This record gives sequence, C-alpha cells and structure tokens, in this order.
Amino acid sequence: MTLVLAMLGVAGMHAETVSQKMASRVAQAFFNTMYGYETQRPKLVWNGRELTTNRLFTPFYIYNSPQGGFVAIVADSKAFPVLAYSRVNRFDKAMLGDRERDQFTRFAREVELIRYDSRIPDKAKHAWENLPEYITGVLGNPYNTDEYRRLNDDVKREIEDMDRRNAWIIMPTAVEFDLYRPEQYRDYTLDDVLAEEVPFTFYDTFIEEIRQEEAARTAALEKILHPVEPVVHRLGGSHFSIDFPEEPRVLRVYSINGSRVMEKTFSGQNVVAFDLTGQPSGFYVAMVLTDNGKVYGFKVYR
Repeated sequence: MTLVLAMLGVAGMHAETVSQKMASRVAQAFFNTMYGYETQRPKLVWNGRELTTNRLFTPFYIYNSPQGGFVAIVADSKAFPVLAYSRVNRFDKAMLGDRERDQFTRFAREVELIRYDSRIPDKAKHAWENLPEYITGVLGNPYNTDEYRRLNDDVKREIEDMDRRNAWIIMPTAVEFDLYRPEQYRDYTLDDVLAEEVPFTFYDTFIEEIRQEEAARTAALEKILHPVEPVVHRLGGSHFSIDFPEEPRVLRVYSINGSRVMEKTFSGQNVVAFDLTGQPSGFYVAMVLTDNGKVYGFKVYR
C-alpha cells in the first residue's frame, strides 16, 4: 500500500462521448506512465469508424507513441478507458489479421451498444474518475479483473495468442456488462429508428446545456491528467513514480531512521521514477525539490 502526503481530488465525470482532444490527453498520460517520463505527443492512427453501423460514430482512438508502442482509448466514458496497448510495437491497421480485426470489431459493437444502455457503469465511471490509478493497474496487472475471470478458457487462450503474436495486451472487454453476442448481432437500421417513438423534446437552452456539460467534462479530465498536487503511483514491486504539476529537480530518499539511500536529479520532465529494489522492507520518505523551490515529502512502503 502506498501512503502519500499529497492527495489528488477529482471531480465526477459523467458518462458521455470522449472527444479526440480528450482521448489524446489520456493517451499522453498513458505513455508518460508507461515510460516513467514526459513523452512526445502521440499520433492518432485509427478511429475504427468503419466498424460501426453505417460509420455513424467513432468507437475508439488508437495512438502511436514516437517512443514506441500504442494505446487504444475508448470514445465513450460509459466504457473502460483502455482497450489495448503495446509497450514495443506501433499499431498498423494494414497489418491486422482476421482475429485482431474481429476483436476491434467486437470492441466497436460493445461501445455502440453501451450508448443505448440505461444501466450505470459503476466500474467504468470509477476508472475515468481515477485515471492515474486505473492506468497503473492496466500496465501492471491488466488481467486482474472480474471481466477477464468471467471469460471461458477458449476466449482467454485466443486473447493470449493474439497478445503473444503481436506483443500486445488486449483487454477482455470494452464494457462491464454482457451486451454483445456476435451470433445475435444485426445492424441497427433506419426502419428501427422510424418504428420507435423518440423520447426527446428540443428546447431553446439545449445547445447551451450541452456546451456546459462538455466544459465540465473537459475540466474534470484536465484535473485528473494535470493535477495541481503531486500524485504517487506504485508500479509494482518496489517501483514508484510521482507526477508533478511542475518540474522536479532533485529526489532524495531516506530510510525511516534518517539515512539517505538514494539521490537522483531530473531535468525537462514532470515525472519522478525510482526503484527501491535491494532496500530492506519498511517505510521510506521521498523528498523532492521542484524548479520553483517547493519541497514535497512522501511516505512510501517497500
């Protein structure tokens, strides 16, 4: 368990469409956590639009990192934020095999269907409201989820085969509900729309309310991705990283008896990463001096 002296407060996020701009920021945060330092801006390479009914909407955004690797970010916050990633290989749609394309088609169908589902997706909501913690978990132990454990052995083997073949990690599902069964799926047609009574009344303030909701979602995501206080992540084992609102300069780590066990300097990044492997188990105090003269203290457990 990681004990921190500086905690992140996060505003609630509503389940709505994730814009490309928002997805780009989530992808940047993902790569920063994966590499342990501030990475270059990721490049959008595919949005999967052709996989949805009549190409009506974007189900996800796939970004390649200039440093290497890719991440697929979902386009609706009623679904889990990350669908797949690789630490080493960039994504190339032209190289997709049949099984891989089928998997992304499944993701697209799940995202399409969750938009019309009235249930509250508590797990997805929690993931979006706690993105740093969620990203750390996805990178450290992606299959430690109820959704993966519910899969039958054949599906697990298929996912693992795709992972090994491509050096990917494919999440077991985009959503927490059992929505999509390929054998039962059919395209939603115009006749379906015309046959239903649409429960919607247009009113003068509708557009303004939509804008206000979008601004609130953007502000909430901005607070998650760019915290005003440092955020500590335990990456597994004895590895830790700390995200800062300003640039850190010097890290010193002390044992509980006051002896210094580590000192590192940093430049041009907002993430401090350190490894206490080899140190005795127990509590340690990490002191970080930033470029504006602030000193932060954190208590961590090895």
